[in-house]
Amino acid sequence: MSETIDTKKEAKKSSLLQAALDLFLEKGVSKTSISEIAERANVAKGTFYLYFKDKDALLEQLLYQLSYDIIQQAYDYTEQHRAEQFCENVITFADWIITYFAEHTDILRLVRRNFSWPSLELTLTSPDTSDPLWKAIATRLHNASLRDVHNPQELFNIIYIIVELCGTVCYTSIIEQRPDTIDNMKPLLYTIIRRILQ
Repeated sequence: MSETIDTKKEAKKSSLLQAALDLFLEKGVSKTSISEIAERANVAKGTFYLYFKDKDALLEQLLYQLSYDIIQQAYDYTEQHRAEQFCENVITFADWIITYFAEHTDILRLVRRNFSWPSLELTLTSPDTSDPLWKAIATRLHNASLRDVHNPQELFNIIYIIVELCGTVCYTSIIEQRPDTIDNMKPLLYTIIRRILQ
């Protein structure tokens, strides 16, 4: 019985997040009201407040979910195309993120510069986390050839920097077209990533 209630609650929360995503992409965050989100999700406006304090809290959760999903997909792709060298796997990971944002500029505009590891960091690095993505990434970092040069926290920090770098370069190059196009920025970005990982 409680599993059914929990399932229904999770479905309502997911419905609110999906409705918000659709509306934010259509109209923008500032032009979307909580009433519109609730109506699109087919729930009463009061139901919204059972899950989120306000629109900002919903947006934060949505950005977390989007970042998590993108990182998960990039990780899965990298696993399917695993190279021998750790550095090349990180490049594959970064390239997938860049390709995703180049193809989904609407998502990039919504995420803006908020695509990053920080929103995931507390969840993923919590000592009691059972998150499979974090466990998989932690295992890869632990087994990386760089472990002889860097301790686990330093390896995590390096990947954190690379994800931040990718998010910022994507936004400025794809959306703002500065200082250059993403196609012209990628070779330089990959050279920088390789140097970071030396």
